[in-house]
Amino acid sequence: MAKKRVFKTRSFARWSKKHLDDEKLCEAAREIENGQFEADLGGGVCKKRIALEGKGKSGSTRALVAHQCSHGIFFLLGRDKSAPGSDFDDDEVEASKILAKSLKKASNERVDEMIGNGAVVEIPDEKDD
Repeated sequence: MAKKRVFKTRSFARWSKKHLDDEKLCEAAREIENGQFEADLGGGVCKKRIALEGKGKSGSTRALVAHQCSHGIFFLLGRDKSAPGSDFDDDEVEASKILAKSLKKASNERVDEMIGNGAVVEIPDEKDD
């Protein structure tokens, strides 16, 4: 099976800049492809823990990810474990499900357009399995 492309939304890209490098995101995407994520939230969205350097996954970051799109895996929203609140709130989860549904229906041309206008950023995955 061919690897899926990996993307991050513009807002996730801004958030992840100070937390995660693209290599970590690609590693997390491969794990998601293999069914390794913390929770299936429905609507094509899963919650994934991503370890920071020197910390385990349980004390690091969380991401909401659209993982059932034929175009690839899309990192939608991120948060630090230490951020106030216990987890993603219901509004964030519902907004992520709406976005995941839209991404699942998007044509290849629409995905290319989103890349072109900066709405999503494709993460190059140079690592071979």
